[in-house]
Amino acid sequence: MIVKRFSGQTVEEALMRAKWELGDEAVLLSSGVARDRWWKFWEKGYQVLAATDYPLSTDVRVPEPEPSEDSGREIAVSGAAHAMQEPERDRLEEMMALLTRMDEKIAASQSSKTGRGKQNPLVARLIEQEWEEKWARELVMEVPKGSLDSQWTHLAEALRKRLTFSPPLSAGSPRIVVVIGPTGAGKTTTIAKLAGGMAVQEMRVLLITTDTFRVAASDQLETFGGILDIPVVVAKKPQDVPELIRRHDADIVLIDTPGRSIQEPVGIRSGLSVLKNSGATDVLLCMPATYSRSGFVDTARKIAGDRAVSLCLTKVDEVLSPGSVISALLELRYPLMYVTTGQGVPHDIESALTSRFLAQWLVKGGAYHG
Repeated sequence: MIVKRFSGQTVEEALMRAKWELGDEAVLLSSGVARDRWWKFWEKGYQVLAATDYPLSTDVRVPEPEPSEDSGREIAVSGAAHAMQEPERDRLEEMMALLTRMDEKIAASQSSKTGRGKQNPLVARLIEQEWEEKWARELVMEVPKGSLDSQWTHLAEALRKRLTFSPPLSAGSPRIVVVIGPTGAGKTTTIAKLAGGMAVQEMRVLLITTDTFRVAASDQLETFGGILDIPVVVAKKPQDVPELIRRHDADIVLIDTPGRSIQEPVGIRSGLSVLKNSGATDVLLCMPATYSRSGFVDTARKIAGDRAVSLCLTKVDEVLSPGSVISALLELRYPLMYVTTGQGVPHDIESALTSRFLAQWLVKGGAYHG
């Protein structure tokens, strides 16, 4: 068996040299970056180790390498390349040049995909803040060159144009709003905040809870209702909701539903039953900003299904790097209606449409100061 090492400016060139000398039956044993000291007339070299069971052709004369300080090593120069006619040598040189250009293009493409090159430092900053690279690149393309502060401002404007917003809830005849979301999303507290703000605007509000599964869930809403002087009623089953609405003269009805894991189909069907029986005019989906992008997207899609929903982004005060939230919002394209922070009722909630700080927080992160 003949085992030899071949070097080239690219892996393809080294392989080509091996094929020329050992033939098409040669077997590649290993490949990697050339580390020989003699490899100093190119910025980077590659080497392959190839083997064959067949002896070299007798009419191909491989010249011996000149003695050097590394004479113990074999410098792999294809003798076949020297034995070639001039047209064949020209074709080989053209092929080597083509492979070199392809290698440079691949390297440039891989460098641009990382988002960490000198040409896009802003993309690198966004990826560090947990943005999906796809969205970071798309948004940065809309940002003109300038100082970092001006780039943040333009990025916030570009993001606001990409997102969809819903106006805050107003009185209807009546307007029936069903609030849904996963366990621990803060639905009950969000309803209390909404009800408090509406009461200040002298709207007639009715609170209905269908959450009879969680211990003391109805007690929590009744406590809020007592403080805000707003009536609270409990629907023991979804079919009771229409009658409860008819009994009260209200401008807006807010319906609380039990939080369920997306792994519990029974809970999701229960929420569907409330929506169907209540005759809901609006569906408000509460989603925590603390979720990962994939968790946010999967949970929102499974709970919302094919219904038109508006988003309430909760717990934004617990997040310093909102890149995951941005990526989820851009992927879902659900209209964003409210943003909530903290437990203060009715103060820690604001309209996403009129918020002055939301877009800046989404791109820069840090503590939310809405």
